[in-house]
Amino acid sequence: MYQIYFLSILTNILSGIALGFDRMDTSLRLHSVFNPNLFQHNGFRLALGIITFVVGFLKLLSVSPGDVAVVGDLLPAVTGLLMGFSLAFQYYQERTEVQSSASETLNRLFGRHNATLGMVGIVVGIVHFFLHRVLFL
Repeated sequence: MYQIYFLSILTNILSGIALGFDRMDTSLRLHSVFNPNLFQHNGFRLALGIITFVVGFLKLLSVSPGDVAVVGDLLPAVTGLLMGFSLAFQYYQERTEVQSSASETLNRLFGRHNATLGMVGIVVGIVHFFLHRVLFL
């Protein structure tokens, strides 16, 4: 379905910008194009995370015409799932004061590497746009 294909590209790029905004803003001056307050707002990040996660899951299930089932769009789907989970986990982490061992482990995984995951998501979204029939993309 081309709708899910388009949503996957859009959500991967937007979630990548949200995750790596601070790091990319220093070199690319993103604040001149995007509103920094929007990408740092907790409600926007949570909604974007949920939408990206759901679209990533739907991307695993849907097949674009002429593509291989599941494997054909594996990288954009997994990237969307990871970025969506990371954005939702950040919201959860900011809202709770109790730290458990599981949240500490997830924070070590996602906390330090959010900007890198965001940049990978942007690259995957752009490459997926141009090379939509390549296996794994």
